Amino acid sequence: MPDIEDVKIGVIASKIAAHAADLAKKIPSAIEKDRKMSYYRKNFDWEGQISLSFDPDRIKSLREESPPLLEEVCSMCGEFCAIKTVQRALQGR
Repeated sequence: MPDIEDVKIGVIASKIAAHAADLAKKIPSAIEKDRKMSYYRKNFDWEGQISLSFDPDRIKSLREESPPLLEEVCSMCGEFCAIKTVQRALQGR
């Protein structure tokens, strides 16, 4: 039998699928949410990203479990951050 965590994961997966469908249907609110998330990512605004995530509590705990070495990057890509690489390229560095 599924427990509470299993149900929570299922609900979040459903929300992600619904959001993808809303994007495909060009629903303005879904597009705006993705635009805001892109803005927050570009500016390394972790609180903004967390606030728009489908599971803010999980994102907070993951970030605390594996903090990045540099504040302006995530724990996954570190110095190879795609956003930082594009910013450097646009600045001619």
